[in-house]
Amino acid sequence: MTSSALLLIISSAFFHAVWNAVVKRVEARFNLLALAHVMMAAGLTPFLGPAALQQVKASPILLISLAGAAFFFSLYHLGVAGGYRSGDLSVIYPLTTMAPALVPLWGALFLGERLVWAGFAGIGLIILGAYVIQFQSVSLSAVLDPFKRFDRSVAFALGAAFFYSVGAAFDKAGISHTDALTWSYLLIVVMAVVESALAAGTGMGYWSFTKAHWRSALGMAFILLASILTYRYGLKVTEVSYATSVRQVNALFGVLMGIFFFRERLGGLRMAAAVVMVGGVVIIKIFG
Repeated sequence: MTSSALLLIISSAFFHAVWNAVVKRVEARFNLLALAHVMMAAGLTPFLGPAALQQVKASPILLISLAGAAFFFSLYHLGVAGGYRSGDLSVIYPLTTMAPALVPLWGALFLGERLVWAGFAGIGLIILGAYVIQFQSVSLSAVLDPFKRFDRSVAFALGAAFFYSVGAAFDKAGISHTDALTWSYLLIVVMAVVESALAAGTGMGYWSFTKAHWRSALGMAFILLASILTYRYGLKVTEVSYATSVRQVNALFGVLMGIFFFRERLGGLRMAAAVVMVGGVVIIKIFG
């Protein structure tokens, strides 16, 4: 991997963790994400809209992938927003990045794909890290902490990871029919529609939020767009297995932000658990 590719992918991971930290800080979390997608769609349409429309006309099958990816990625955002309602950033964010452990499982269960040793090892490490990161103390008794109570924020985070893994399958199918930039734009547009409909139709006060906080959403849009574009351009100059593996350092960024910006406890334990999860993802992506 070249230095420029590494910088792009790590920058994307950093921006991804930043937008999660911003979402954690505000109350109307899903409204902010929905409005930010509207802002991105509006800003990009004059530049990418006409060419993207031609792509859709030439390949209508894109609409199926777009609908699936936008729907499940929107549910992923709902899960993220729900998780941050009561959960720590240093716990919830790494859990929402568990999708790489789920994708090979779906392949093995539903597509008849065989998991090699690296796949089992990587999945095992991710599950181990996700388990340990839920400990409430550094002690032997903490081993039972995840079973002692139902943690709604953790359930939201795991749901978000599940929805992301399904959305990723549609994402992969759609991007194979067009270039990365056009696909990213189309996905942003459809997600803006889906998320606005969800926010407006579920009593979240979306329209009043839009009037009062559009400036905050504009700033969020720039952060989201920076994450998307640095990753997509990073993919153009390096192998996808390396890019997706390196990007998992976002879990480490998330834990660090939770520790330093939100003063969350058990930083050392959570960082160690996140490192284990990242290691599992790297094994799956490179050797699995």
